[in-house]
Amino acid sequence: MNQPPRPRPPYRFPQMAVQCRWCRAHVGELCTNHRGTKARRADTHDTRLTDWDRVMSTRCPERICQATPGQPCTLTPDVHTARITAALTPTTTP
Repeated sequence: MNQPPRPRPPYRFPQMAVQCRWCRAHVGELCTNHRGTKARRADTHDTRLTDWDRVMSTRCPERICQATPGQPCTLTPDVHTARITAALTPTTTP
């Protein structure tokens, strides 16, 4: 009998929904020290938190989702890749 997939447990920190650009920890992984040998269990790098704030202040461009700023993406336990890309892509001002 096919059962629906179980939802993933929540991340220890919400900002774990984006990759850390400082230590390169993947989505869902804890940040590590600069050698990548020890997980940071008490917090994440400031860069990751800043990226998470940018993502959450951006409307999700996925047509099926359209989550408003401050709201999580729908239909997925994680943030849509398009939302992360939109939030972290530099824009030029005329």
